Amino acid sequence: MALSRVVRGFTVALASSLILAAGVVAPVSAQQWTEVNESKFKVEMPGPPERSVQEVTVNGTGEVADQIERTVTLGATEYFFSHTPYRKMPADLTPAQMLLNSRDGRPGHLLADRQLTVSGAPARDFVHEEDGWILATRAIYAGDTLYQLIVVGRAGVQTAPATRRFFESFTLAPRRDP
Repeated sequence: MALSRVVRGFTVALASSLILAAGVVAPVSAQQWTEVNESKFKVEMPGPPERSVQEVTVNGTGEVADQIERTVTLGATEYFFSHTPYRKMPADLTPAQMLLNSRDGRPGHLLADRQLTVSGAPARDFVHEEDGWILATRAIYAGDTLYQLIVVGRAGVQTAPATRRFFESFTLAPRRDP
Protein backbone atom coordinates (compact mmCIF):
# COMPACT_ATOMS: atom_id res chain seq x y z
CA MET A 1 0.00 0.00 0.00
CA ALA A 2 1.58 3.27 -1.08
CA LEU A 3 2.16 5.67 1.77
CA SER A 4 0.63 8.67 -0.01
CA ARG A 5 -2.46 6.57 -0.82
CA VAL A 6 -2.80 5.76 2.89
CA VAL A 7 -2.65 9.47 3.83
CA ARG A 8 -5.04 10.42 1.01
CA GLY A 9 -7.46 7.69 2.12
CA PHE A 10 -7.37 8.92 5.70
CA THR A 11 -7.91 12.56 4.73
CA VAL A 12 -10.63 11.82 2.19
CA ALA A 13 -12.45 9.72 4.78
CA LEU A 14 -12.18 12.63 7.20
CA ALA A 15 -13.33 15.29 4.76
CA SER A 16 -16.41 13.34 3.76
CA SER A 17 -17.39 12.40 7.31
CA LEU A 18 -16.81 15.56 9.34
CA ILE A 19 -20.41 16.65 9.41
CA LEU A 20 -22.09 13.24 9.38
CA ALA A 21 -22.18 13.05 13.13
CA ALA A 22 -21.99 16.65 12.04
CA GLY A 23 8.53 2.93 9.62
CA VAL A 24 11.69 4.62 9.05
CA VAL A 25 12.09 7.96 10.75
CA ALA A 26 15.26 9.87 10.07
CA PRO A 27 16.94 11.16 13.21
CA VAL A 28 15.72 14.64 14.15
CA SER A 29 19.25 16.04 13.89
CA ALA A 30 19.49 14.87 10.24
CA GLN A 31 16.31 16.63 9.20
CA GLN A 32 16.12 20.12 7.74
CA TRP A 33 13.14 21.61 9.56
CA THR A 34 11.17 24.16 7.56
CA GLU A 35 8.82 26.69 9.14
CA VAL A 36 5.48 27.35 7.46
CA ASN A 37 4.28 30.70 8.77
CA GLU A 38 0.98 32.19 7.64
CA SER A 39 -1.21 34.91 9.14
CA LYS A 40 -3.26 32.52 11.30
CA PHE A 41 -0.69 29.85 12.27
CA LYS A 42 2.85 28.53 12.12
CA VAL A 43 4.18 24.98 12.06
CA GLU A 44 7.55 23.32 11.52
CA MET A 45 7.84 20.43 9.06
CA PRO A 46 10.81 18.04 8.81
CA GLY A 47 11.79 19.22 5.34
CA PRO A 48 10.50 21.50 2.59
CA PRO A 49 6.81 20.64 2.13
CA GLU A 50 4.93 20.12 -1.10
CA ARG A 51 1.78 22.27 -1.19
CA SER A 52 -1.53 21.32 -2.77
CA VAL A 53 -5.17 22.37 -2.55
CA GLN A 54 -8.06 19.89 -2.56
CA GLU A 55 -11.71 20.77 -2.83
CA VAL A 56 -13.83 18.94 -0.26
CA THR A 57 -17.60 18.88 -0.11
CA VAL A 58 -18.95 19.13 3.40
CA ASN A 59 -21.69 16.63 4.23
CA GLY A 60 -24.70 18.30 5.76
CA THR A 61 -24.19 21.72 4.15
CA GLY A 62 -23.01 20.98 0.61
CA GLU A 63 -20.34 23.64 1.05
CA VAL A 64 -17.26 23.20 -1.11
CA ALA A 65 -14.19 24.16 0.91
CA ASP A 66 -10.54 24.38 -0.07
CA GLN A 67 -8.35 22.11 2.06
CA ILE A 68 -4.82 23.47 1.85
CA GLU A 69 -2.31 20.68 2.38
CA ARG A 70 1.44 20.41 2.91
CA THR A 71 3.28 17.11 2.82
CA VAL A 72 6.81 15.89 3.56
CA THR A 73 7.80 12.26 2.98
CA LEU A 74 10.88 10.82 4.66
CA GLY A 75 11.43 7.15 3.89
CA ALA A 76 8.34 5.24 5.02
CA THR A 77 6.97 8.14 7.07
CA GLU A 78 4.74 10.94 5.82
CA TYR A 79 4.11 14.24 7.61
CA PHE A 80 0.90 15.94 6.55
CA PHE A 81 -0.50 19.32 7.58
CA SER A 82 -3.79 20.77 6.40
CA HIS A 83 -6.12 23.59 7.21
CA THR A 84 -9.69 23.77 6.02
CA PRO A 85 -11.97 26.78 6.59
CA TYR A 86 -15.64 25.90 7.00
CA ARG A 87 -17.82 28.94 6.41
CA LYS A 88 -21.30 27.35 6.66
CA MET A 89 -21.24 25.23 9.78
CA PRO A 90 -24.49 24.17 11.45
CA ALA A 91 -25.12 26.37 14.49
CA ASP A 92 -25.37 23.35 16.78
CA LEU A 93 -21.98 21.85 15.76
CA THR A 94 -19.66 22.62 18.65
CA PRO A 95 -15.86 22.62 18.36
CA ALA A 96 -15.78 19.55 20.64
CA GLN A 97 -18.15 17.67 18.32
CA MET A 98 -16.16 18.75 15.26
CA LEU A 99 -13.03 17.20 16.80
CA LEU A 100 -14.90 14.00 17.70
CA ASN A 101 -16.14 13.80 14.11
CA SER A 102 -12.56 14.20 12.94
CA ARG A 103 -11.43 11.34 15.17
CA ASP A 104 -14.35 9.09 14.30
CA GLY A 105 -14.02 9.70 10.55
CA ARG A 106 -10.75 7.79 10.39
CA PRO A 107 -10.58 4.20 9.19
CA GLY A 108 -8.86 1.61 11.32
CA HIS A 109 -8.75 0.83 15.01
CA LEU A 110 -8.51 3.70 17.55
CA LEU A 111 -5.48 3.11 19.79
CA ALA A 112 -5.31 6.36 21.77
CA ASP A 113 -7.27 9.57 22.24
CA ARG A 114 -6.85 12.63 24.45
CA GLN A 115 -8.29 16.12 24.65
CA LEU A 116 -6.04 19.15 24.96
CA THR A 117 -5.86 22.81 24.03
CA VAL A 118 -3.43 24.38 21.57
CA SER A 119 -2.95 28.14 21.68
CA GLY A 120 -6.22 28.33 23.65
CA ALA A 121 -8.23 26.37 21.04
CA PRO A 122 -9.83 22.95 21.58
CA ALA A 123 -7.77 20.07 20.19
CA ARG A 124 -7.46 16.28 20.24
CA ASP A 125 -4.56 13.88 19.77
CA PHE A 126 -5.55 10.45 18.52
CA VAL A 127 -3.85 7.41 17.04
CA HIS A 128 -5.35 4.85 14.65
CA GLU A 129 -3.90 1.65 13.19
CA GLU A 130 -4.89 0.05 9.90
CA ASP A 131 -3.10 -2.69 7.96
CA GLY A 132 0.12 -2.18 9.94
CA TRP A 133 0.19 1.59 9.38
CA ILE A 134 -0.04 3.98 12.33
CA LEU A 135 -1.83 7.29 11.85
CA ALA A 136 -1.03 9.83 14.58
CA THR A 137 -3.18 12.96 14.42
CA ARG A 138 -3.42 16.29 16.21
CA ALA A 139 -6.62 18.12 15.22
CA ILE A 140 -7.33 21.71 16.29
CA TYR A 141 -10.56 23.58 15.63
CA ALA A 142 -10.24 27.37 15.91
CA GLY A 143 -12.73 29.92 14.62
CA ASP A 144 -14.08 28.35 11.45
CA THR A 145 -10.96 26.34 10.58
CA LEU A 146 -9.95 22.74 11.19
CA TYR A 147 -6.17 22.26 11.39
CA GLN A 148 -4.79 18.73 11.12
CA LEU A 149 -1.26 17.50 11.73
CA ILE A 150 -0.91 13.87 10.71
CA VAL A 151 2.02 11.48 10.71
CA VAL A 152 1.68 8.11 8.99
CA GLY A 153 4.30 5.42 9.48
CA ARG A 154 5.04 2.11 11.11
CA ALA A 155 4.74 1.15 14.79
CA GLY A 156 6.26 3.70 17.15
CA VAL A 157 5.86 6.68 14.82
CA GLN A 158 3.33 8.22 17.22
CA THR A 159 6.01 8.69 19.91
CA ALA A 160 8.99 9.43 17.65
CA PRO A 161 10.86 12.67 18.44
CA ALA A 162 10.15 14.07 14.96
CA THR A 163 6.40 13.47 15.41
CA ARG A 164 6.41 15.17 18.79
CA ARG A 165 8.38 18.13 17.42
CA PHE A 166 6.00 18.46 14.46
CA PHE A 167 2.92 18.41 16.73
CA GLU A 168 4.39 20.73 19.39
CA SER A 169 5.60 23.27 16.81
CA PHE A 170 2.06 24.21 15.73
CA THR A 171 0.76 27.49 17.15
CA LEU A 172 -2.10 29.77 16.28
CA ALA A 173 -1.44 33.47 15.82
CA PRO A 174 -2.83 35.59 18.65
CA ARG A 175 -6.30 36.93 17.93
CA ARG A 176 -6.49 40.60 17.13
CA ASP A 177 -9.19 42.70 18.77
CA PRO A 178 -11.43 44.56 16.29
